[in-house]
Amino acid sequence: FAQLWRPHGHMLRRLRTFTRLAKGKKGKKKVASVDLTQLPEGPLKMDCFQLKADQAPVKALPDEEYPEWLWKLADSRPTMTELEENYDRLTMEELTLYFRKKKRELMRKNNADSLRF
Repeated sequence: FAQLWRPHGHMLRRLRTFTRLAKGKKGKKKVASVDLTQLPEGPLKMDCFQLKADQAPVKALPDEEYPEWLWKLADSRPTMTELEENYDRLTMEELTLYFRKKKRELMRKNNADSLRF
């Protein structure tokens, strides 16, 4: 188990967290892993998906029934150097991303400068 200390109001409260260990040879401790990318169709057998006791279990839908934007979340976004190289040919969405990254970069620089003595 791992012990964590977390503040709770004015006192510190001690918490313990446990990890599930895989069965194996005595002395070797390995954490069990599950492939979460492949979900079975039909009712899911994970308790975290059932919000209420009287609610029907959540079913995994076929890929065609999910919206298109959902599949774009896992795609990698262009880096700042890639955006700067193609600045003249950026779409509106890429320009928005560029200015957000530029603003974040300036905030980090200003924060780092303010910490120097």
